[in-house]
Amino acid sequence: MPTLARPAAVSQRPAARPGHWVIAHEPVCPECGSFDVTTDEVDTGDGLTETAYMCTPCGCAWPLACVSDWEANR
Repeated sequence: MPTLARPAAVSQRPAARPGHWVIAHEPVCPECGSFDVTTDEVDTGDGLTETAYMCTPCGCAWPLACVSDWEANR
């Protein structure tokens, strides 16, 4: 039986270290609900930067994904 290819629009889940999983966030603003979202490098406040979603209308920023350990989700 042939296997169906995954649609191109569906992205692959990012990899994480063993015992951890990646929770991808949606590109929808959690503050105002806007879909007018871009990505940019954001200062985290401790001298590090991360790629984050940025809401164009309200300026809210949130991470592309979070990493959690398996034990926390049992």
